[in-house]
Amino acid sequence: MLLRFLVRLSGLEKEDSQLQAVRTIARALGTEAKNPKRTSTGALELDVFAPSKADFDLFLAAVRPLANLDFSKDLNVAPPFKAETELFDEAWGYFNDERYWECHEVLEGIWKTKTGEEKILLQGIILVCAAFVHHQKDEPEVALGVMRRAIRQLGYGSEIYHGVSVPTLNARCAEILATGKWLNFKV
Repeated sequence: MLLRFLVRLSGLEKEDSQLQAVRTIARALGTEAKNPKRTSTGALELDVFAPSKADFDLFLAAVRPLANLDFSKDLNVAPPFKAETELFDEAWGYFNDERYWECHEVLEGIWKTKTGEEKILLQGIILVCAAFVHHQKDEPEVALGVMRRAIRQLGYGSEIYHGVSVPTLNARCAEILATGKWLNFKV
């Protein structure tokens, strides 16, 4: 069974040849680099699958001459317990740093415990994150479709949700749908 890690690299060109070089290095070392996602600043986020932590560390060492390592995360280790307020703070930090997949994962853990309108609203926010992930993966039609689903659920609940202005979030998402232009914003 392969272990899964999340990596963000910066300093790469936005060209496919750079991604191909990273994938070639991964394959040569017995690892796999999948699910590329690009941030608005050009950073490249990848899922790296490796037989062991040592193989993953070797992959990181091999790509260092090509790119800066912004962060890496071992997805095989369960996150430590945190209070709900800490989880929301963590999620919003991920969102603001264009780490939408991680934001989605944190919020999904909270979503499972909710009911009623709060659950619907939180699902809408999770879908916003998913839409941005598809945008980062250069899947524009999928991203817009997910954003359409998200916006239908952002009308539930309160005006401010754990520090986030729901009307502002709704307006930013509506602007993306109206223009087709993906503008990153902070919550």
